[in-house]
Amino acid sequence: MEKVTLEIGESPLVKITTIGGDLRLSGRDEPILEAQAPDKGKLQVDEIEEGVEITANSGCILFLPKDARLEVGEVGGDCRVTDLGNEFMIRTIGGDLSLRRVGAATFETIGGDFQSRHIEGNLTVDRIGGDAVIHKVKGDIHLRGVGGDLMLNDSSGQVNAFVGGDALVTLATPEGSHSKVQAGSDLSCRIAPESSVNVSLSAGGDLDYPLVVESKEQGEGVAFQLGDGEAELELTAGGDLCLQTGLRQDDYEDDWVGEILTEVDAKLAEVEARFNVMGTGMYGFDADRIGERVRRAVRRAERRASGKAKRKAAKEKRKTGSSFSWKAPGFGDAVEPATDEERLTILRMVEEGKVSVSEAEALLKVLEGES
Repeated sequence: MEKVTLEIGESPLVKITTIGGDLRLSGRDEPILEAQAPDKGKLQVDEIEEGVEITANSGCILFLPKDARLEVGEVGGDCRVTDLGNEFMIRTIGGDLSLRRVGAATFETIGGDFQSRHIEGNLTVDRIGGDAVIHKVKGDIHLRGVGGDLMLNDSSGQVNAFVGGDALVTLATPEGSHSKVQAGSDLSCRIAPESSVNVSLSAGGDLDYPLVVESKEQGEGVAFQLGDGEAELELTAGGDLCLQTGLRQDDYEDDWVGEILTEVDAKLAEVEARFNVMGTGMYGFDADRIGERVRRAVRRAERRASGKAKRKAAKEKRKTGSSFSWKAPGFGDAVEPATDEERLTILRMVEEGKVSVSEAEALLKVLEGES
C-alpha cells in the first residue's frame, strides 16, 4: 500500500488530474492530507503553489481538510465524496457517484448512477448516464440530462431537470423562482399546499392535478394559478403526469430514515477506508465487495422508506380510475450473506483495536442485509 501524508494548511487547493480506478474523498477537521493507493498504483502527490496535485493509475482513498478547494479531472471508476464544505467540481466520473454532506458541486459527466444527501449550495450536473436519487439540497438544482429515473426530495431552490425515464419529485416554489421538470415517461410532483405559483402542465398520457383550481387548456395540457402566482412551475411528461399538494406522513418517515442512514454511511465509510488500507490479501477480506454492499443496503432502505407511500398512492389512483403509475429507480436487490472469512476478519479487527464494537456490529448488520 502506498501512502503519502502532508500538512497543507487551511483552505488548500487539492487538484486531482486523473484517477484510474475508484476515488474516495473524505473531509476532516485537521489541516492534513493523506492519500492511499495500492502498491503498484503509481500514486503521485506533488506540492504546488496553493496546495497539492494528485494522480494515480489505480483507485485512491484521500483524506483532506474539510475546507479544501477541490478540483478533479477524470475518475475512471466510482466516486464517493463526504464532508467537504467548499464548492468543488469534478469533470468526468466513469461509474457511480455518491455525495454526503458537501458544499455546492458541479459535474460534467457521471457515467453511472448518482446519489446525494445534504448539499449546502447549488447542484449542477450536465449528464447522468443512469438513475439519480437526491435528498436535501439547500440551493438550486440543474440536471441537464438524466438517462434513467429521477427521485428528488427536499430541495429549497428552483429545479431544472430533464429526465429520460420516470421522475418522482417534491419541489419548493420560492418567490421569483422558475422550475422546470421534463420526463420522458411518467412524472409525479408534490408541492406545498400554501404554494404561490403559476403552473403549466403537459403530458402525452393522463393528467392529474388539484380539481379545486380553475384551469384553462394550453396545447396538450393545462395552466392554472395557485395563490398569488409568485413563482413559475412547468411540468412536462411523455407519459402520465400527476401534481399534488401537501406532504404525506410517509415523506416525514422517509426523512427520518434518511437521517439514520446518513450517520450509518458516514461511520462505515471510515471503516471501509481502514479495510482498504490493510490490503485485500489480509485474512481474505474483500473491502471493495463490502463497500458496494454498504451502498446497496442504503439504497434498499431508501426504497423501503418510500415504498409504502407509492403503494398507497397507486391504491388511491385505482379507486379514482386513473392509470397513472410510478416505478421507482431500479437498483440491484440481491443480498448475499456475510462469509465466514468476513466475520472472522471483523472479529480480529475488534481484538486488535482497529474498529470499535459498535462499528463492527453496524457492519455485520449491513452485510446480512439489515438496515
